[in-house]
Amino acid sequence: MTVVNPGGSDGDGSGIGEPDPDGGGLDGVDVTGAAASSKLAGELAQTGATALRQAIHDLREAAELSAQRLGSGPAEDALATAVRLEERLERGVDHTIVALQGGTGSGKSSLFNALAEMNFAEVSVLRPTTRQATACVWGPGAEDLLDWLGIERGAWIKRDSVLERHIGELRGLILVDLPDFDSAVDDHHIIADRILPLADVLVWVTDPQKYADPALHERFVAAARVNQDRANLVVLNQIDTVSPDQAEQIEQALTELLVADGMSDPVVALTSAVTLDGVAAVRAELMARTSRQTTALRRVAADLSLAAKQLADQTESQTPTSPDWIEQAAVQAGQAVIGLIAPGPRVQPAQALEVAQARTVTAAWMAQAMPHLTSTWVVSLAEALATPGNLTGRLSTALDGVEVPPRPGFGARLFRRAAADRARRAEWLARLVEAVTPVVERALTGPTRALLADRERIGQLTAGAARAAADLGSAG
Repeated sequence: MTVVNPGGSDGDGSGIGEPDPDGGGLDGVDVTGAAASSKLAGELAQTGATALRQAIHDLREAAELSAQRLGSGPAEDALATAVRLEERLERGVDHTIVALQGGTGSGKSSLFNALAEMNFAEVSVLRPTTRQATACVWGPGAEDLLDWLGIERGAWIKRDSVLERHIGELRGLILVDLPDFDSAVDDHHIIADRILPLADVLVWVTDPQKYADPALHERFVAAARVNQDRANLVVLNQIDTVSPDQAEQIEQALTELLVADGMSDPVVALTSAVTLDGVAAVRAELMARTSRQTTALRRVAADLSLAAKQLADQTESQTPTSPDWIEQAAVQAGQAVIGLIAPGPRVQPAQALEVAQARTVTAAWMAQAMPHLTSTWVVSLAEALATPGNLTGRLSTALDGVEVPPRPGFGARLFRRAAADRARRAEWLARLVEAVTPVVERALTGPTRALLADRERIGQLTAGAARAAADLGSAG
């Protein structure tokens, strides 16, 4: 458990969480020292973005193949994630999007104003509710990202003057105040739900009255399931309304609830937007995160890794499958067809394959495939194979040009005629095999091989994307 304690107000420069004069930040993060390595961090971000673009392309290809083979269900989320991540990288990773999320009356907007050191977010006394997303941006160049977030031009303000406090440490930060998640207005939910997945860091704001609200925890857990790293800071606000002992007890209870929600080592900050207690600690945490130019990059990598793994699980594409059975199945299918069109020892024109007979051939092929495929892919294979009617049609066309070998002359001796009959029968079967084999290849073998190749390709692409994302995440 990591707890950010309100060691002092923002104005006195004292207390836990206030950046040290020598540059030491919250939890030992060297905030001012990070500027010295900004060039190296920028190069790492550029290299990482290039690698991620290829990995995202791989995810998109895997999702498109999955959609072709298995329908849009498993691929829909992966495609949406790929599009979102591509859009994020197109707008650069120099900014860190931090979203404040909370319930009605939690003091979220007041905390936003305290962190921004200006009264910009709407604060209501009669009915506390945030009606629209507002943002404060430190530094230039965020317009495209704000448009992408859907934050209207009049709903954000820029802090880029060299005279601004903390401008150096917070440069690149986009602080967003989201509408209240428990608002009775549907539009508020729509705005919050649209922006939440786009944020690099989530800050959940609650208060001593609502810290155990099931709605808060359900929403927090849902975000944590998407990615634990994103839902990474919880603020217990309005601690000025309770005694210090009560604040400590509530903080402990909240931490236990978060652990029960499945969070490991949750970060909890105690603040008061009225007295400014703890605000400096939260700001220092944001400084630390903003100073790392790879924060947004790691967010993209984490989302990519999760999407790739989910697609692999949903498509069952990384379960080993041996194609060795196909050769044997093809031989058996050809023999079955020949047995149906040329029954008995007599050499005579081939019989037409009936649809019902073709259906038994296809069913036998599926029976051979089922032990080697999961149920999802068995269904896809059944759809990929030629229909019984199509199989009979193809076979009829292929047999049209097959001539029956001529009979041996009657003047030969009996034993020679018998040998000639056997040779004639063998030649006839060879001609049938030559005609039937391409039909089996096009109707059964080919579609099966293509399906297995696509399945393997999906597995390779998702594994590669997840691996690239994991490598970048650990390096960042």
